[in-house]
Amino acid sequence: MAITRRDLVRGFGAGVLGAGALTGCGPGRRGGGPTSPPPSAPKLTEPDTPLVIGQIGAAYGRMAVFEEAIAVSIEEAQIDVNARWGGLFGHEVVLLDRYVMQEPGEDLAPVIEDLAGEGATCLITSIDEESLIAAMPAVVEAGLAVIDVFTSGMDVRAEEVQTSNLLMRLAPDDRILAVQYGDIALGADSDKGGAQGTVAFVSEDTSQGRSLRQELELYLNPLGGRIVSEQFYAVGDIGDIGARVKQVLKEPPALLVLNGGQESASFLSALHEATADEDGRRTIEIPAQLSPAATVDYSQLPIAEELAPECLTSAAGFQPGGEITGEHEAMMLNRSSGFLRTGYAYSQQGYDAFTMACLAAQHALSVTGTALAAAVPSILTGAESCTDYEACRRVMRTALEAQGRATVAYVGRSGKLELGPRSDARIGEMRRYGWSAENVLEEGTATSFEAAG
Repeated sequence: MAITRRDLVRGFGAGVLGAGALTGCGPGRRGGGPTSPPPSAPKLTEPDTPLVIGQIGAAYGRMAVFEEAIAVSIEEAQIDVNARWGGLFGHEVVLLDRYVMQEPGEDLAPVIEDLAGEGATCLITSIDEESLIAAMPAVVEAGLAVIDVFTSGMDVRAEEVQTSNLLMRLAPDDRILAVQYGDIALGADSDKGGAQGTVAFVSEDTSQGRSLRQELELYLNPLGGRIVSEQFYAVGDIGDIGARVKQVLKEPPALLVLNGGQESASFLSALHEATADEDGRRTIEIPAQLSPAATVDYSQLPIAEELAPECLTSAAGFQPGGEITGEHEAMMLNRSSGFLRTGYAYSQQGYDAFTMACLAAQHALSVTGTALAAAVPSILTGAESCTDYEACRRVMRTALEAQGRATVAYVGRSGKLELGPRSDARIGEMRRYGWSAENVLEEGTATSFEAAG
């Protein structure tokens, strides 16, 4: 049901706008003929139009691990905006039913056409790089602003991918990840590890996996580093782990990058056993970096009994976003206690994507896709810092009531975030994780990142 709209321009006289009629001298009076009033600026007012947001997720591949958390967080953001804070422009913000891809290669063009037909001007996505690239022609045709919470692959930003400046991405991209991994390898100094700057790369064979491998090489090579071995495998099917471990140990690296899912733990367990002598002492120590899909509490999974003790103690993982606040955790657990086991990865981005779309509309005083896309970067870097929808909107509406404009810097559930020239995350936060000797995921520590250049 629509919420009663406040008339923001009620009671404002012409004098507020500096556009009141000026009395001129009539013919024959001193001063000559009549004067014309100066041109008046158009009144700033909120549109009487609801914002409609579509959403597309995926229940396969590395996205499946995060699908429920992302879907729940977007729904919770809608509840906060509408029930807690009174909607936008006097209307409830509409969140259309979530479309969830069930397999790779689905044609999303009809889905996007249907969303646009239902009035959507903004789309929140959490799908793989290939699917996002394939969907962009339909997105551009429909004029939808897209806020993607998941992808990191650089192929999305290839010259041949035309986005018409409608696409924004909230997670750190592969270029940022490559620099962080590369610096770890270049700074390695262990008599039980490989030469400084050497990396073994084991990844699912996806567009994102190929992208990360390429970015790693581009960063390492000029600095004297190199990728000493690489292995790609079908999504979710790592195959013969023993053979893959032997391949890595042909030339032990300074760093092992495992860019896959939960099979990463089985790989590290096999590597742990292969690098121990008969007394269980480590003869080779290779630190490992794991992807968000592999950054889980393995002690809570059926695989726990199969893993060697301490096999994850030399590994680290990450999830995009800053510290998980008590408010965010309570919100998620109120929906499902299962998140205690699966975690909250990408849920902060889902919540923020919905909120950012609403704030962008308030900033632009428009719900069109092009206006939203242009406004999203602006609501992250304004003059007034604020941490929730209502606080940010209050700043803008207070200025609007006086026929002025005020800018905000929304610092949401993900932490501080800024978008770069291509509307990818330029400044942001991520949580770093490690594991105990019992393969329990330890508490994450939030750190900041910033894109080079």
